[in-house]
Amino acid sequence: MYKENITKTIAKKRYSFRKGYLQVTLKDRDELREELKSILRITQRSYFYNVMNAGIIDISLPRFEAITQAFARRNITDVWDITELPQSSQPEKAK
Repeated sequence: MYKENITKTIAKKRYSFRKGYLQVTLKDRDELREELKSILRITQRSYFYNVMNAGIIDISLPRFEAITQAFARRNITDVWDITELPQSSQPEKAK
């Protein structure tokens, strides 16, 4: 009687600033790392590197802009590597 509705999940994206971080000079790297840790509210260096290498899933716009501006102050504009996360293979059926 009724058609089955198929709902698709929303695609999530991973935002990684590793690409921009590798462009920073050694002279500025320590200062930038501390600034990024402050923006991301990270206290441990190991967790910072984990976030940098793994990326941030669905980052908020204010954090995205703050990180972009931190790199822009060092004349780096190509900061982000944005990849789409794989969606589940089976669509959900609405009842």
